Amino acid sequence: MQLRQRFSIPRSSARSKDPPSEPPAIGPSPSESQYQTIFDRYPHPAWILDRATLRFLAANATAVERYGYSREEFLAMSYPEIHLPEDEGELRQELGQHAVSRGASHWRQKSKSGSIMRIHAVWRPVPFNRVPAILMIGESTQPSRRRLLEETEEGRDRLLALSRRLVEIQETERSEIARELHDEIGQLLTGLKLLIAAGMQRESLEVPDPDQEEMAAIVAELIGRLRDISMTLRPPMLDEIGLLPTLQWHFGRYTARTRVRVRLQQDIESARFPAAVEIAAFRIIQEALTNVARHAAVEEVEVEVRADRDYLTLRIEDRGQGFNPRTASTVGSAGIIGIQERARLVGGHLTLESAMTAGTRIAVVFPLGHHEAGTPVPEP
Repeated sequence: MQLRQRFSIPRSSARSKDPPSEPPAIGPSPSESQYQTIFDRYPHPAWILDRATLRFLAANATAVERYGYSREEFLAMSYPEIHLPEDEGELRQELGQHAVSRGASHWRQKSKSGSIMRIHAVWRPVPFNRVPAILMIGESTQPSRRRLLEETEEGRDRLLALSRRLVEIQETERSEIARELHDEIGQLLTGLKLLIAAGMQRESLEVPDPDQEEMAAIVAELIGRLRDISMTLRPPMLDEIGLLPTLQWHFGRYTARTRVRVRLQQDIESARFPAAVEIAAFRIIQEALTNVARHAAVEEVEVEVRADRDYLTLRIEDRGQGFNPRTASTVGSAGIIGIQERARLVGGHLTLESAMTAGTRIAVVFPLGHHEAGTPVPEP
């Protein structure tokens, strides 16, 4: 059956990819075929219903495609037949002749195959073949693709903010634990060491008591280890004097502990950087060197730290035993994932290269906030 009564659906609505907030406007038009074309190509299921009987008078191509009925099958049916039986009473009450002439509601509908769809129905009165009729639009309640993309982006932003906050909390907790270890437990151990020393002096033994000497040595070793743990957790010099002196101090401790020499190339001198960048740079180098000591089997590792007005660049490279970067990421290597996350949270760009017999190279570029907004971070 051809659509012979004049009613219009604006062209802009016909092209829209998102569900409209209300049914298309109705009004006169100079071209009957134009309305037929717009109605048939409308991107959401649309029907013309007899107001008195709710029988289908017309159905557009989208309705035919979504519901699986042909136009002829629709024209032999009434609108309630594509709804669940338990919803028919409410449906007829909403669309009855004595109800308001326009409205909107949420209903459950079924296709010819029996699948259930939840739709937001919007309707308004239209004349059709001189019969009071209803133009019915069925909008899916499923989120549009654009909305899904927006929600995905919002979720990504929330996850990034959460990750950044977790790193901040972690650094704060490390500082507090380091301070507690140094100030509280360190002082207690120092006091114990002094008491042991005082006891040894009071006894004035001609032959030193080996047990007391051993206790003093153990306490001294505990104090040293506690100091090392405290400094590893959060070096106070990172906040006080900056990245380069902290790295030089860390390299000395690292070589003494692992016997792996660190060859440093730097061009930052006494420069200071944003606190978040300094923390991220230090933690990335710290983690990378730990991985070198554990896995690379080398005697030397190169570290390069350079900066200009716009960027801080790091490079950590060894020529030992490498690995497959893809495998390391997919199996959940905490060290590699941590390095990647640290760089990302401050806007850095990380490049990781490794081969089983050629060693590993990690390079990171951090923007320092002086470059123009929107300028991409260059690859290391």
